[in-house]
Amino acid sequence: MADTEIPIVKSVIPDQPKGWAPFALGFRPFFLLAGWFAILFMATSLGGFVTGIWHYNYFDLSLWHAHEMLFGFAVAVVAGFLLTAVRNWTGIATPSGWPLALLVLLWLIPRLVSAIPMAAELFALLDLLFLPVLAVVIFLNLKKAKQSRNYPLPALLLLLAASNAGIHLDQLGVFEGLITPMLHLAVLITVAIVVLIAGRVLPFFIGKTTGGQTGSIRMVETLALPSLLAFAAINLLLPFPLPVAIAAIAVALLHGLRMQRWYRAGIWQEPMLWVLYLGYGWLVAGFLLYAAALILDISLGHALHGWTIGTVSMLTLGMMARVALGHSGRPIRVLPGMRLAFGLMVVAAAVRVLLPMFNGQWLEIAVLISGSCWTAAFLIFVMRYSMLLLRPRLDGKEG
Repeated sequence: MADTEIPIVKSVIPDQPKGWAPFALGFRPFFLLAGWFAILFMATSLGGFVTGIWHYNYFDLSLWHAHEMLFGFAVAVVAGFLLTAVRNWTGIATPSGWPLALLVLLWLIPRLVSAIPMAAELFALLDLLFLPVLAVVIFLNLKKAKQSRNYPLPALLLLLAASNAGIHLDQLGVFEGLITPMLHLAVLITVAIVVLIAGRVLPFFIGKTTGGQTGSIRMVETLALPSLLAFAAINLLLPFPLPVAIAAIAVALLHGLRMQRWYRAGIWQEPMLWVLYLGYGWLVAGFLLYAAALILDISLGHALHGWTIGTVSMLTLGMMARVALGHSGRPIRVLPGMRLAFGLMVVAAAVRVLLPMFNGQWLEIAVLISGSCWTAAFLIFVMRYSMLLLRPRLDGKEG
């Protein structure tokens, strides 16, 4: 009998779907733009810090760097996640297609025109539009679905918008002395948003991946967000270092206990988990560093960069990597190169925070090493994820 050739059956799911879907769901354009903006933003910052060359228009270099870290990069990631998650939570469609493209433009235009000569008031107005509009979009979905427990999310977006307004009011000369406290408030509100999101998904990810149920303490979970907001208020309103330091230690202990209840040894076997867990760990470290800075009269920059690089950047990189896979119909597994990207972000946070603490003269080299690692991490992300974010889902579903 002649040998029978066994036919090869091709998968019904193509390796690379045809067509384009950049505005099918919120995570696609905002994650894509956040990744590319991260690279350009940090490259511009490093170039300006090294050469001293900066095209001053509205912000000086240091303020532009701080502002765009929060209201450019971080806000884009938050927008992409919320526009995707709220659709899942409510079962109600969030903007897609042209409405989503217009929402993206509200974020993108201030990024593009910040170096173009124009009336300062016009630029401030353009920069202040996005967050209130996003808050309204999220709120309307939550209200329609009667999900009042999620109302803190649009409220936090409005608080973040208010801190941005304070920065602009100072920059425009309406009020003085607002920039530093409003930047600190914006960092804390951004951390609160990221932590609120992480608290919703991280225990689920850990339990699902490690095969063990995570624990929780009701009081700790109840106080997780209020503790951050209370600290932000105390830090803004109280001029005395000691009570602020005590509040910072209390918040660190609370969230440290929360992390301990989530812990499973299997976390360290999965890069998509440990990057999120370490990012949350930087939240705790940041509050301890903040308390130490107030008590020992050292720079608050160590704590602020612990939060912005360690908590915000590390958690957002890990979340984008995971969410983009799940919502494009792909299995949740670490893509080639992403272990290195996560490791580079760990180095970026550690170097930027720790080196200047040991020796203030190492600040410049710490900035260069940290910024380079940060940029490389997002370069890997956009190389691995850009086409994935632009192409339709593998399973043919919407989104």
